[in-house]
Amino acid sequence: MILNLDKNLVTLKGEPTKDKLSDVLANILAMASSPNPAKMITWAVNLTNDGEIEVEKKDIPIILDLISNDKNFVNLAKAQIIDEIEKLEF
Repeated sequence: MILNLDKNLVTLKGEPTKDKLSDVLANILAMASSPNPAKMITWAVNLTNDGEIEVEKKDIPIILDLISNDKNFVNLAKAQIIDEIEKLEF
């Protein structure tokens, strides 16, 4: 399944910002400490370059956990990424 995050982050008023959801998740993955750093960095690079990554159902809880536990990004960005993940159909 392809997780496409090549979308702008939107403000509480629904106005797009210059920040991309793909870049936010790429930074979360790149800065995280996880049991599979090579996979996280590959995803981060793909998100940065292509705006999307290929994920499997088993990857979703890992990604959601990393997003939820990240202390560097605000809930506004995290919630929008989580919303896009929840739209995936497996």
